[in-house]
Amino acid sequence: MRNLFILLLLLPVFACRDDSSGKAAQVGSVSNIRYTAARGALLFQWDNPEADDVAYIEISYTDKSGNQHRTLVLGGLTERWIEGLADNSPYYFRFLVYDKSGNTSEPVEVMASAGESSVNMFYGRVKLGVDFSGINVSWENNFNENFYIELAYTDLNGNDYQEEVVVAANSTGKQFVKIGANISGNQSLDIYATIVDENGNESEQKILKFYKKEAGKLDRSLWKVITCSSEETVNENGAAVNIIDGNPETFWHSRWHSNAPDYPHYIILDLGARKALEKIGIFQRQNNAMVAGMAIYGNNVSGTPSDESQWKMCHEFDLSNSKAEQIFEFPNLATYRYLKIVCTSSSNGGVHAALGEVYLYGSDVADE
Repeated sequence: MRNLFILLLLLPVFACRDDSSGKAAQVGSVSNIRYTAARGALLFQWDNPEADDVAYIEISYTDKSGNQHRTLVLGGLTERWIEGLADNSPYYFRFLVYDKSGNTSEPVEVMASAGESSVNMFYGRVKLGVDFSGINVSWENNFNENFYIELAYTDLNGNDYQEEVVVAANSTGKQFVKIGANISGNQSLDIYATIVDENGNESEQKILKFYKKEAGKLDRSLWKVITCSSEETVNENGAAVNIIDGNPETFWHSRWHSNAPDYPHYIILDLGARKALEKIGIFQRQNNAMVAGMAIYGNNVSGTPSDESQWKMCHEFDLSNSKAEQIFEFPNLATYRYLKIVCTSSSNGGVHAALGEVYLYGSDVADE
């Protein structure tokens, strides 16, 4: 009885062997493989072997990370889309034919390259900026397909988080993603941003440094006023350096005794080193608020760069008629050494500008 059981188990094995040679039955290979490249995908077409017992065709390839991908196609079919190819690098695709008894053909390999994935082209249309409690995400999607912007990070306790922004086809928009991790002081987190399309294609990762939500007031002892559009030197109380002397009662005043210039007025500061800037605090002139519109610019080249376009906008806002410090958060973390503080409009219709004090909030930047 035991021998009969073993014989029954071996019957499928013997059934798939050639009677004369004792070797596995020969399985024909696919032939005439051709392909059409599309964005992030390939359409393969081929001819199947002339046999009635073809079970399926396996198509496989190994990506740049060493991961193997396998796709199974029923034996009666002769084409298949291979999607999820995030780049247009050439890959070797391996075709194997399996018969209904589990025998395989000799492998056939073909090298093929997909078209440039739209996820890579969309990658350049996404902007990510660090805010005080999260990430500002904006995009311009000119493609007729949806994308997903995935933000992933690990907090200081080792907890993993992943947030997703859904981007509809042919849309322009922005979204704020709150970062839930609790950090303080000089602590920071790396936020990994990846663009993914509906076929699973993934872009390269962008890495953003997320800083603490609240920033400390920066030390001003090494700050210097490099230049200004004008200052009132007839009266010492109008000097530009007064905006960093620690006394809101003293103030910078644009020139007014002679040839009084009109708006805009500006002061350029050297912070002594690059700083990660999160907020700016401004005191109006205490006995006469003059300024309404403000714009803040930064650069890391020079306090007086030869190319005016090297100044990059940090923030713009309006001051109110108040004696208190007015604090404004920058939309994105700004890392600069040189700062241009521009008064763009008057609060009273006059041509003069005056400010009492300027403070900055943020953190030091480690030497690179």
